[in-house]
Amino acid sequence: MSVKSSVVTKNGVQYLCVNGEPVEGAAYTTYKRENARYKDFAEKGFRLFSVTLFFGSNYLNETSHLPVFSKGIFDEEIPDYSGFDEDINNILKYCPDAYIFPRVNVMPSAEWEKAHPDELCNIGTFDFPDNKRVCVSSDIWADEVKRTLSLFIDHVNSMPYRDNIIGYQIAGGNTEEWIAIDFRGNVGKRSEEKFKAAVNNGEYPDTEEGHFRFLSDVVAGRICEFASFVKEKTNRQLVVGSFYGYTFELCERRSAHHSLQKVLNCSDIDFLCSPISYSTQRQIGTNHPYMMPVHSVKLHNKLYFAENDVRTHLTRPVSDLPRYNSPLWFGPERSKTIDIMKMHHARNLTGGHGGWWFDMWGGWYDDDDYMDFLSRAREITVKNTQNPVPGVSKVALFADEKCYAKISDGSGSICSAVRHKIGVCGVPIDFYLASDFDAVKDRYKAIVTVAPCETELLNDIYAYTSANNIPHLIVNRENADESPEYFRQFFRESGVFIYCEKDCALYANERYIFIHTFGDGEYKINVPDGDKLYDAYSGKKMPDIINAEKGQSFLMEKGRFMNED
Repeated sequence: MSVKSSVVTKNGVQYLCVNGEPVEGAAYTTYKRENARYKDFAEKGFRLFSVTLFFGSNYLNETSHLPVFSKGIFDEEIPDYSGFDEDINNILKYCPDAYIFPRVNVMPSAEWEKAHPDELCNIGTFDFPDNKRVCVSSDIWADEVKRTLSLFIDHVNSMPYRDNIIGYQIAGGNTEEWIAIDFRGNVGKRSEEKFKAAVNNGEYPDTEEGHFRFLSDVVAGRICEFASFVKEKTNRQLVVGSFYGYTFELCERRSAHHSLQKVLNCSDIDFLCSPISYSTQRQIGTNHPYMMPVHSVKLHNKLYFAENDVRTHLTRPVSDLPRYNSPLWFGPERSKTIDIMKMHHARNLTGGHGGWWFDMWGGWYDDDDYMDFLSRAREITVKNTQNPVPGVSKVALFADEKCYAKISDGSGSICSAVRHKIGVCGVPIDFYLASDFDAVKDRYKAIVTVAPCETELLNDIYAYTSANNIPHLIVNRENADESPEYFRQFFRESGVFIYCEKDCALYANERYIFIHTFGDGEYKINVPDGDKLYDAYSGKKMPDIINAEKGQSFLMEKGRFMNED
């Protein structure tokens, strides 16, 4: 194996490096091989691709019973790699020097689960309680995952395309995102045995809180275990990553997504991923925030990849299942779709991280205007990779992922809701786990903590900010419903620079300022250094006051950077 990949940090920006050279974090992937647009994206300069594959045929989504999109490689006694090989060769036909990181879904086939009843959850999901799936606590299943991973990587290493494979994304659980497959925390015979043993060893209290902490730790532990296995199997030469840690989106303790710090502390994990939030149904004129505490991911020198699964005017249902015929799955008209694509691109750009355009069922971007935009967006991403600039936020928001295990009444949802209030105040915000507070506490002018309940970490933050006279706003059940102006006023009083006094989605770094408008009218953008602003896509000078309609996006570059490249 001659290819080597790694994640490098420069000026607070993480980027992928292959054989010592930076690679822009702009990728393409799809579920439907037969509808893939590899040629279109390759012609627009894309070189980074992901491909999806499944070890077993079963349901991809246990709440809708959407099946996986290709035959499981290990459905039969003799592995069948032909579909995966075909996918790789289709990419290489149009982009011979492509860099590819497979998304490897390690969930077993229905036949394997039928043959191992003691390794399953006690019950299925709320919608399909009789459909029991594998319990993540099962060591027999974990051994099977490592056996099949070993066979799969051996196959890749035996193929002519081996040096096009630059890393692996380990996927599993519900919707491949390590969400509890039973929506109860992955509870089965094996989890019950292991929790009892852990209680006896003094690792957890024998309480509901202890149980749910354990269930999240199990999932995080498996991700780290599989990543370590892949690292060793690839001689530690390739990057490895996973979905996990949706602290601001999965606010229910049964999701088993609340042990992100364990994953961040794992040296075998190089990148983490999540979609952009679904909480506003991806509508125009709304913010589309992060699911994860992205700045904690960056703090631990891991690359964050955003899954930009933007619905377009070309999106069509993938099946007759009701879930895939809801408004979430249909995009707006072409021009508004591009405004949403601009928002997702700007978040990647100003946040200093990567992203892939997820053409889920294929053909979502089969439009000249979309492809022209994606080409220009990639060019800007390349420029930012070559000359990365730091962020500018003076506000940090902290959430304690351990609080969720305490909560059974749904009040953890304020951790999700506060993103929308605080994210539209005209101030760039950094998002962290509370466990990272000590590492960054002196970087910011103002601190916000989200406290659906009391925890030791949140109390420690309060004690520090009180002792050091640092402005600190605690968001709890009493003030979670306040308007964005309430938060904006706190920032004013804290001496934080307000980029825009009108509600809008706003992101910024040293080089770029972006807004997505929430209503018709005038938007004045304040620039800290007084520099002139130019449209980043066209190069045209921006007016001092933008007259906009609802749902428009503007990515603006500061004048002093215009001729840098």
